[in-house]
Amino acid sequence: MAWIKRAPALPAELAPLVASEGRLLAWAQHSDGFIAVTNNSLVVVDSLTTKVTPWLDSLQASWNPPKLTIVFQRESDLESESRSWILDESSQLPSAVHDRVTAAVIVDRVYELPTAGRVRFVARKDANQAYWTAIPDDLVASKSEAGQLEILQALAELRSSFGI
Repeated sequence: MAWIKRAPALPAELAPLVASEGRLLAWAQHSDGFIAVTNNSLVVVDSLTTKVTPWLDSLQASWNPPKLTIVFQRESDLESESRSWILDESSQLPSAVHDRVTAAVIVDRVYELPTAGRVRFVARKDANQAYWTAIPDDLVASKSEAGQLEILQALAELRSSFGI
């Protein structure tokens, strides 16, 4: 009997994708394919698509066994995208996802602004710099001159208080 349980071999569908995305941290089979966490990206292979998403685009993740949910938003997008997968409850993948999202998101604050309404401010980092994103709930109010000014002032205040 072996003392250390050997991890199963990486599926052929994941191997070439993972090789170009940095060091493999964990992988698992989900209800419709495979999912892998590398130090640079999340790699998902479904029956119909393959998607590679950098951790810089991540906002948050939650693990409610057996469901893993990750919310992503690219800097250029106005709305976030939530993706979910059903995993084996014994999988180590959720802890690897948590570590990567925590490493990418350095500040996550929600402010209630008088004109712009509820706005979420997120600072994410990669190896070189930090990127701030303002995510308003009310796009119309946030596009007004007063709303934009409030968002810029709140962002400047946050950047100053965190030194980012």
